[in-house]
Amino acid sequence: PFAPLGDAVGLMPPPPVHVEPLMPAGPRQRRGGAMAFLLDIAPIFGWLRDYPVRSALAHDISGGVTLGCILIGQSLAHAKLCGVELIIGPYSCMLGPVLYAVFGTCIHSSIGTGALICLLVGEVLVEHGDSVEERSRIAPFLTILVGVILTLMGVCRLSGLVRFLSRPALSGFITASALLAMLSQVSPMLGLPDSAGSIQKVLLHQPERLLAVKWPTLLLSAVATGYLLSAKRLKQHPRLKPLGDFKELVLLGLGAAFCAAWDPPGLSQAECVEHPLCVKVVGRIEPGLPHAHWPRVGAGDWGLIHSMLPGACLVALVAFLTSFAGAKKFGLEDGYQIKPFNELIAIGMCNVGGALLGAVPTSIGNTRMGIARQCGVQSQLGANVFVSIFIALAVQFFTPCLFYIPMCALNAIILIGSSHMLEFAHAGYLLEFARHKEFGRDGRMDVLVWIVGFVSTLFLGAFKGIISAVVLSLLIIVLQVVNPHIALLGRQQEPPQSGVPHQPPRFRHRWVNMRGQRASGGLVATAVEEEPGVLVFRFEGPLFYANVDQLQEWLEAEELRRIEESPVDYEFKAIIFSAIAVPFLDTTAIGALQTMIRSYADRNVLFLIANTFANTRRIVAETLGADQRRALREDLRPRLASCTTVDDFVELVHANRALSKERPRPLIRTTSSLLSLASLASLNATPPKGTLADRQWPLQRRPFSLACDRTPDAEMGRFTASTPALLSLARPISPRDRAAAGRARPFDR
Repeated sequence: PFAPLGDAVGLMPPPPVHVEPLMPAGPRQRRGGAMAFLLDIAPIFGWLRDYPVRSALAHDISGGVTLGCILIGQSLAHAKLCGVELIIGPYSCMLGPVLYAVFGTCIHSSIGTGALICLLVGEVLVEHGDSVEERSRIAPFLTILVGVILTLMGVCRLSGLVRFLSRPALSGFITASALLAMLSQVSPMLGLPDSAGSIQKVLLHQPERLLAVKWPTLLLSAVATGYLLSAKRLKQHPRLKPLGDFKELVLLGLGAAFCAAWDPPGLSQAECVEHPLCVKVVGRIEPGLPHAHWPRVGAGDWGLIHSMLPGACLVALVAFLTSFAGAKKFGLEDGYQIKPFNELIAIGMCNVGGALLGAVPTSIGNTRMGIARQCGVQSQLGANVFVSIFIALAVQFFTPCLFYIPMCALNAIILIGSSHMLEFAHAGYLLEFARHKEFGRDGRMDVLVWIVGFVSTLFLGAFKGIISAVVLSLLIIVLQVVNPHIALLGRQQEPPQSGVPHQPPRFRHRWVNMRGQRASGGLVATAVEEEPGVLVFRFEGPLFYANVDQLQEWLEAEELRRIEESPVDYEFKAIIFSAIAVPFLDTTAIGALQTMIRSYADRNVLFLIANTFANTRRIVAETLGADQRRALREDLRPRLASCTTVDDFVELVHANRALSKERPRPLIRTTSSLLSLASLASLNATPPKGTLADRQWPLQRRPFSLACDRTPDAEMGRFTASTPALLSLARPISPRDRAAAGRARPFDR
């Protein structure tokens, strides 16, 4: 039963790591009606009846004892981080683990106090309680709020809400919170009184207080910190492995023995604080188990509960996010299912039930999950139930042993535990992405979110910090949806595959981003070139009312760029829209696409949509297929239904142009078009018969004057014409006209 303790002295081999899932998953366990509902809510009734007592009980008991020893030391330190009475830490780890074993789905999850959650809880409680006693009294109110919020999220299936906490936002928030927690432990580790405040306040406003440093406390804090930092190295030695596995418990035990021998006898707590050689200890703690009762709500507590609600929402979201992420990781690695619904209900019930014992909010400890796996825990009995029993026995019989535990040892545990939460490495990872050209914009946005989360948490507090980062993340999402990336695609020749003698042309081309193509695999990529006369692009994101105008503007700008950079005889034949990255279209986008298809068809330019899929393919076929067919020659219209890829549509474009006698009319830039009018000899004369200008000339709508003092051919006087007539008379600008346009002064309209 005590295999890890035996292994510590070299008497037993380490337990097996492999875990067989004991969760209900087989068809025999699936029943209808009330039994199925009971198994969905409380999975313990499914796996407990199949529990292999002979093969699993010994590993579960040994793992429970190991986790219990670790959790006692951690919970005392976490209670100090919350600013409540220290005994509330072990109280928080009694009833919650049992409730999680009933409702939870992760075998290795170890319910208890956590450093990150206690950081947030401490900040919320400090705002509403001035003393340790007052914070201990209102802590169950916060725990109930957290539990109710998580339970309601589970009932309403709102696990997706936590996805709004992006990884960069959470990383910056956690890093700043951990840094604040580390700084808050420095003053007590120096032996300064609580009235001195944080080390920042001491250094900036009261540096003379550093003369009151207690050297015994400082030396003991340094030794404790050094021991905790070297715990990983101790684990590498078989005979010293228990000193690394149970480092918190060993540190508290050795610290208590030192203080019992060092501190002068007969001093009270107040006298010990003032004595220069005395190390502050925990002091007397009321022995025995707590009495279960609901927190008493006074007349003035309703306003307090209302004011704690925003902080409770933040604690609940972070608790579920960190817990579910760790549970999901272990479930994927060991092959059992983790259900968000059950996890929300389980963690919520842990906190609601824990409030009966005056607990602070709890969550799943990711570090303890790894220890549970190493100990060979094979069910939630070992990860939670036996841990709860061990802690209850320790509180009942060994509470007097906590008297001489030095407070600076708890501060050292918090300091080292918080240092493990620093995620500056993740910030460096984001910077590497920001430097990458292909991920430049998205990478820079993630770096900005991380910085905002870090700075706002550091200077505004945890709640305002995480809210600022989340709001910025949502704004970036909106901007990315409204302003999505549009990739200009070019044709890249692929080498023929071996063993395939006759390959269709479409299988020898790859359509890649012209502006982001890089060599991969150490091989130089083949040249990427544009399809002559065809604009191929990929729209990356949903196409709807908020971004369809940007698509139109981009197409106009890209068409003008091609025309102006190409020879005079360049023909702009078609636009091919690759919709492979468009998940859906709304009615506004469909209407805009219909308008574009028809307007381009009036200019003898095709607008075709390729690579559609699923719902997008059905919408395009039903609403836009007729317009695309009408733009084609009659002989080619049946081929449209068989075209799917970009290569198919490129072949269709060239076939249509070969059968068409009319040249495509290109788009013209307004200022350049008016300049090119000056080269027409018939400008002051009547337009040619039968042209569009001839039909619109008599309308004389919106007349305006155009004056120019320098033209490519000759001086031009004032003239009057209608806007449609001017645009229809315009022709593609020549290099000579373009050079003259650069020398001409702006027009007066």
